[in-house]
Amino acid sequence: MNHQPFNLNEAAEANVDLHLSGHTHNGQLWPFNYLTEAIFELSWGLIKKGNTNFYVSSGYGTWGPPVRIGNRPEVVVF
Repeated sequence: MNHQPFNLNEAAEANVDLHLSGHTHNGQLWPFNYLTEAIFELSWGLIKKGNTNFYVSSGYGTWGPPVRIGNRPEVVVF
């Protein structure tokens, strides 16, 4: 687990099976999702690099204004 989805290559090189992150809120307010997509290699969703699965959740809560526009909150169950 890592609060922010940075350094994905390090986890892949260490043969981590599953790497979970949040922090991005998938931008929370449209069009900020474009900003989080520019900052993070994976801003939301699932990718696989080598043998490592990475998942970044958009989360359930908010930061700043208590609203979401252009994305949905989620609770992920693995």
